Amino acid sequence: MRLLNIVHLYRVRLRSRWGQECLAVVGLAAGIALLFASQVSSSSLQSSVARLSRGIAGKATLQLVARGPQGYDEHMLARVRAIPGVRVAAPVLETGAQAGGPKGNRSVELIGADASLSELGGKLVHGTALRPFGNIGAVVLPAPLAKAIGVSGFGQEVTFQLAGHTTEAPLYARLHERQIGPLASSAVAIVPLRFAQEMTGLEGRLSRILVDPAPGAQAHVRQMLRALAGGRLNVEAIDHEEKLFAAAAKANNQSSALFSAISALVGFLFAFNAMLLTVPQRRALAVDLRRDGHSARTVIGVMLFDGIALGLVSCALGLALGDELSIHVLHSNPAFLSLAFAVGSERSVSWQDVALACGGGMIAAVVAVLSPLHDVLARDPLVAMGQRKGPSNVLAGSPPARAALAGLACLAGASAILLADPDAAIPGMILLVAALLLVLPLALNFALTFVNRLARLFTSAVPHVATMELSAAGARALAITATGAVAIFGSVAIQGAHGDLLSGLEEATHEMNASADVWISPAGSYDLLDTSPFAPRQEATLERIAGIRAVRTYRSGLLDIGRRRALVIAPPRQASPLLPANQLLQGDPRQAEERVRAGGWVVLSEAIATEEHLQVGQAFLLPAPVPHVFHVAALSTNVGWTPGAIIMNTGDYAQAWGTKDASAYNILLDKGVSAGQGVKEIKHALGPHSGLLVQSAAEHASRQIALSRQALSRLTQIAVLIPIVAVLAMAAAMGAMIWQRRPRLAKLKLEGFRRAQLWHTILLEGLLLLGVGCITGALFGLYGQQLADRALAETINFPVRYSITGGAALESLAVVVATALAIIAIPGYFAASVPAALALQE
Repeated sequence: MRLLNIVHLYRVRLRSRWGQECLAVVGLAAGIALLFASQVSSSSLQSSVARLSRGIAGKATLQLVARGPQGYDEHMLARVRAIPGVRVAAPVLETGAQAGGPKGNRSVELIGADASLSELGGKLVHGTALRPFGNIGAVVLPAPLAKAIGVSGFGQEVTFQLAGHTTEAPLYARLHERQIGPLASSAVAIVPLRFAQEMTGLEGRLSRILVDPAPGAQAHVRQMLRALAGGRLNVEAIDHEEKLFAAAAKANNQSSALFSAISALVGFLFAFNAMLLTVPQRRALAVDLRRDGHSARTVIGVMLFDGIALGLVSCALGLALGDELSIHVLHSNPAFLSLAFAVGSERSVSWQDVALACGGGMIAAVVAVLSPLHDVLARDPLVAMGQRKGPSNVLAGSPPARAALAGLACLAGASAILLADPDAAIPGMILLVAALLLVLPLALNFALTFVNRLARLFTSAVPHVATMELSAAGARALAITATGAVAIFGSVAIQGAHGDLLSGLEEATHEMNASADVWISPAGSYDLLDTSPFAPRQEATLERIAGIRAVRTYRSGLLDIGRRRALVIAPPRQASPLLPANQLLQGDPRQAEERVRAGGWVVLSEAIATEEHLQVGQAFLLPAPVPHVFHVAALSTNVGWTPGAIIMNTGDYAQAWGTKDASAYNILLDKGVSAGQGVKEIKHALGPHSGLLVQSAAEHASRQIALSRQALSRLTQIAVLIPIVAVLAMAAAMGAMIWQRRPRLAKLKLEGFRRAQLWHTILLEGLLLLGVGCITGALFGLYGQQLADRALAETINFPVRYSITGGAALESLAVVVATALAIIAIPGYFAASVPAALALQE
């Protein structure tokens, strides 16, 4: 058969079934949209780090990096440039800051550089005239950032908060998208190197030197750089930041992968439900074509054209919808990770994202249209006609029992993963979903049998008719049930794990804030982790304030150890409690606290210890700016920072980092002095321009908890979106199925059924399908919650409070069932009003 004939045949058939095809398109598009949006959201963060890094580094392939925020002596630059084989060596000073203007404030990465950075050809600085303002304290901002803070004119002042003080710089230029492309959305501020050193108080210091070796000199230059580093600096490839970020974003990527799988499955089930409505027509077409002498190959070609046409339209609609979802709902939120990484905010859409979403959609479309394939390949084309005479009951007999046994095997596999290998959370979830789908036929069979027996107690024919109709519906009824089951499974598992994780993070945050009444740290949202050092000049002022019992120095920072950018926490030696006891996983809490207080001992996150092959009591060399040997006092959770944490006392931190700078002040108040009163007195003493933020311990904890909630916002979005899609999917599928059954309903009217009875029958059918699917999905979802909890605790090392969120599961179940049933009631009422004469016409 020629292609033009196939196209004409498709157009003719489309006119008679456009409603069902539209439902199938919407179903596939929903799955494609969710899959595409989640992929774009997760990949955007990773690609933004790579783009921003390359936008600064350009052709550089190596870098000499400081291990702490204090940097290293700039005299190292001349020594690097003197290495044979170094073509360009560009100095950079980087720090977090908050840029402000008339319209507000934004956290930025402050980059100090000189003209040599332009020689590397990085896109961010390629068109930036560094030389003309080389000796002037001016700043270059991306145009969107300048607009956001209300700074647009040349020379207009930009206010910077950093290192515990406030400074100003005039705007020199704005970088537009035509100059730097997607990097225009990055939150960066570029200033001359000397001015950056003056602003930060780090005169004569550098954060890193970017190196572009000559061809063939890469290995030699790396070796010479390591000799210069002397074990106190890091020599890394230019993509080192990207690798560290990938490890930090692991939890986010895993949740996105799980969401992609569940959303795609829900979308496929939606499409499958819609496609089932057209199976009789496609089966009839297959029979007609075979009866007319066409080969099975030709018939498969006709059906494949159906699937390709359906898939192309679905992909176009799904990509458009997914694009909007990725912008307005599942958008990238870099705020949490930008505290430790230079993260751009641009949205990145790669060909891999498009290919994955479209590939999944096309496969689903082709599988759906080829569902009557066995009829096409039958030796006798009239076999299919015989199959059409009566609907098969796929829920009866032994197949459900055999499927349930296979489901139990999948459940056993998931249980083995839960106990033995929490790192395989995604395969474990896939096994749970498979077990759920395999158990559903038996659960639906049981429910229908139970209702049938219960119906004997009543005189109404409604339950008898409802169970009879559902048994006849076969695969269609099972598909609708599966849609609700998978959606509730995903919602309960993800929302339950989200709640357990948030409870654990809140507990860890309160424990870390318990040793002080008031916290004083640099102002600005860039320092929510208290990792920005400042010169401790205010101690004398604070000690003179009435009502203050003690002023203690708290230190904290970020340290690259292995493949992780760890959070180093260094409370004062006198702090009580010194360690968060509930976060310790191995080691004696009392002994660990005594050892850390005495010095020379640290607490490591279990994930870091496992990666570095360390155990409690073992000594190791900490790769700090001044390398020190420490012993492991205990192993802990990651205390809320994904890559892991290291806890030591503040004196050990000062020695290992070679600095007396503070990250915060811990203030203890006299008895009888409230936290609110203490905060008020301290603010008055420091004055409005101190550049320091004064908070009570409760306020400080609340700020960090809000940050944790923000970091987990993706899980919240996932848990909300899946039930919404499921409700629409089930309501549309059941509505279409009900509308298609109008001739059958008309026949029941001829047999004496009233409209109210038919409507009640429809509602009971909906309640049975929704109830069985959602209850089964909720039970499996509670099990999935335990698998997700264990993966978060054991693999990512998060603090997790294990629980069984039965209340939340019931709430999700009730909302989905009630909403879908309410939607179904409308087409059900009109279908029940069908005139009896329609049965005579059929």
